[in-house]
Amino acid sequence: MSGTVALREAALAAIADRLAAQLPDVAVERARRAPVDTDVEMLPRLVVRGDDLEADDTQEPGRTHYRIGFGVSGFAAGATDLAAEQALSLLHARTVAALAGWTPATPGLGNVAEGGAEFRLYDAEDSARPAGEFLARFTILAVGPAGGPWSS
Repeated sequence: MSGTVALREAALAAIADRLAAQLPDVAVERARRAPVDTDVEMLPRLVVRGDDLEADDTQEPGRTHYRIGFGVSGFAAGATDLAAEQALSLLHARTVAALAGWTPATPGLGNVAEGGAEFRLYDAEDSARPAGEFLARFTILAVGPAGGPWSS
């Protein structure tokens, strides 16, 4: 191994750290499996989850370019349905502003690119208070030595 941390892990850790630093009033978690209980838990909240990884060794001799997909789920609530939807839109905009075009300082990691988002305002039977969630999709470029998906 040329490094001690997998590029995918280095990327996801850097992303979660960036969100926590840029949105200090928002709870940020990684790899959460349990559903967020919008009636009880502190909101707003973001959950970062890693998705697929694609490798391309044709871009640069001796190097592999990895496209790492990840999603950020955001949860927000408001006093009314409209306020909940507005809070969700604001949280999404703040998330995109914190990540899109940003390049982590971690060696081997490149720019983050936005890929789209889905929004959902919860029905009354899904949440006692007006709340909703979004799933924003992103990719980040990671470059490592051929055959070595490790940070350097």
